[in-house]
Amino acid sequence: MFFQTDELDKTIPIPLYYQLKSILLNDIKSGKIAVGQTIPTEAELQERYQISRSTIRQAISELVHEGWLERRTSKGTIVTKPRQNASHIHPFEPFYQQVTRLGKNPRTEVIELRIMDTTQELSDAMNLDKNDKVISMFRRRFADDEPMVTIQNFLPYNLCNFILSHDFKSESLYEVLMQNSKSSIENTKTFISAAKATAKDVQLLQIKLDNPVLYFRTIASTAEGIIVDYAYSHYRGDLNTFEIDVRPQKI
Repeated sequence: MFFQTDELDKTIPIPLYYQLKSILLNDIKSGKIAVGQTIPTEAELQERYQISRSTIRQAISELVHEGWLERRTSKGTIVTKPRQNASHIHPFEPFYQQVTRLGKNPRTEVIELRIMDTTQELSDAMNLDKNDKVISMFRRRFADDEPMVTIQNFLPYNLCNFILSHDFKSESLYEVLMQNSKSSIENTKTFISAAKATAKDVQLLQIKLDNPVLYFRTIASTAEGIIVDYAYSHYRGDLNTFEIDVRPQKI
């Protein structure tokens, strides 16, 4: 882990859930919380760090998904060893954390934030009615002054209109969504492909036409299966590397 502290820092752009997750995982890996022991309750963590329950739940949910924790009825959440027969992609390291670790200054530019009519493609993908509105947010992210990625998000207006009052030059979209119980994200699914840069990629990412670009399509949903974010990301293939940890299943 790269967040080496046992305190949360609310003055930096690293999402609070990720900071808490890093603290808990460091305690597990160091043996401070041994396998079979329970971690502090949500109430104890909330009192200790003065953060919302939804932020705590996101951190714990990711550790459960990765196999470090297990929820047990009447016993709480206990530390366990990652399952050896599980295959999964670890959640990607948050952009601000990755760039800071590389010794560079992260920056986000919000190019567009508006309300729009849904399209047929979006209504089909997000299970919306044709008369529903969506929020369109388009951002470009930098390491120092070098563009690294563009992100296009679509969110259902009726459920997520509260985000319009937030400043996403400095705030994390997912952390803002997690602070609202109705938009709290429980699951994400990401599809990854590679393609040649388009004219728009050339302009915004400052690369040459036909340079490699990694395309991500991410669908984030609540525990009830309601889609709260439908996103496209274009990462520069020459500057971004992603690690996929796959655990082979035993036959």
